[in-house]
Amino acid sequence: MTFTEQRFAGFLLSLDRFQKQLAEFMLGRYLEYGFGSNSGGEDETTVVPQVLLDVVDGTPQVTLHHGITWMVLARDPEPNEYRLAVVLAFTEAGITVEAYVRLALERDTGEWPAGVPTPYRRHGEGLDIDEALAFAVARVEERCWRHEDAARGGLAAR
Repeated sequence: MTFTEQRFAGFLLSLDRFQKQLAEFMLGRYLEYGFGSNSGGEDETTVVPQVLLDVVDGTPQVTLHHGITWMVLARDPEPNEYRLAVVLAFTEAGITVEAYVRLALERDTGEWPAGVPTPYRRHGEGLDIDEALAFAVARVEERCWRHEDAARGGLAAR
């Protein structure tokens, strides 16, 4: 195996590790908080872990996306979403990495208004593969150790 193949294989193993970390974190949030279940009405809740491989505007990218969507059927016209994502885009100038948390809320809850607040976003660009992995490692670990986003969003612990 060539050096480039080894680096790419290491990159794929790292992405798999990040995916598992984020999946475990979001499952913990799902079990810890009542996403819609404290409303007294009928609700639907879904946990969605995804790895998306895509080309956007000619740029290949990998997205590690984890979301919890919930909807109180008697109250919410659209689903609410709590989403964590790490996006790596491969450009000629290097790798761009973006990590973010989004709260797409149909109603005001906690500290966040309705809409799509992004309480957390970090961005790095022009990185080589090792720098991109280091940046992604730091952002994934940072997200998995911070737990206040759900509580600040007005979600009640079970």
